[in-house]
Amino acid sequence: MPPTKSLRLFCLVKNNMNCFEKQKKYFENILHDNLLGHAYLFVGQDLKGKRLFAEDICMLLTGKNFDNNPDLRLIQPDTEKDIYKIYIEDIRDLKYFMSFKPYSSKYKLAVIDNADAMTIEAANSLLKILEEPPAKSVFFILSSKPRLLPKTVLSRCETVVFPPKPEIQTEEMNKALTELRKVAKQGMAERIKYAKKLHEKDDYAALVNLWLRSLRLQLSNKPTSAPILRRLLHLSYVISQPQYNHRLALENFLIQL
Repeated sequence: MPPTKSLRLFCLVKNNMNCFEKQKKYFENILHDNLLGHAYLFVGQDLKGKRLFAEDICMLLTGKNFDNNPDLRLIQPDTEKDIYKIYIEDIRDLKYFMSFKPYSSKYKLAVIDNADAMTIEAANSLLKILEEPPAKSVFFILSSKPRLLPKTVLSRCETVVFPPKPEIQTEEMNKALTELRKVAKQGMAERIKYAKKLHEKDDYAALVNLWLRSLRLQLSNKPTSAPILRRLLHLSYVISQPQYNHRLALENFLIQL
């Protein structure tokens, strides 16, 4: 790999370097040897880490930002729906998108986030694409529960594991959840003030991710946790998109606690 490309990859994943050094080196070697495959399964509980790493790789491969990239399609469950699923229509649309040649880069890319939310029909439809992938196409399939994916899909992907950091699970996640519970007991004015404070610090995305991971680990088996998990998933999506009002999204979430 030319030094400039290697440096570019280093810069893109610098925020994940301490956690994902092995993953970074793995892709550096793949690109250096021109051995990029057509499908990668990113596995691990670190939701934000997998997604950010996939975004970084996509930016490297296309030379463009992740958002509004004409050669990239993101598929994820619709957080507005009561049933948190990826449907066969989503995969059919993806197949149509991937059937065209790249618009302005070398590859057509697809990122399927929370892929374990695919229905059986959607997973089978994806399998057909993976069996005969379009030329110059690369799929990044992200999942924290790969056991829910068909073995036939798993067998057609190269697996990249993203292990969680123990200290984050035990310390930072517990601290974040305690803080969220404290805010939930406050009045409306205090919650809005807290949202303003979070937004001004400009590190709210990391905190929202900690809230989400903490609740998913501790409350995922409790039916009553579904509404707040859906709202957190929606909040996480909104603040990942620069065109939305992040402060308003934070306020709305905290008000509904």
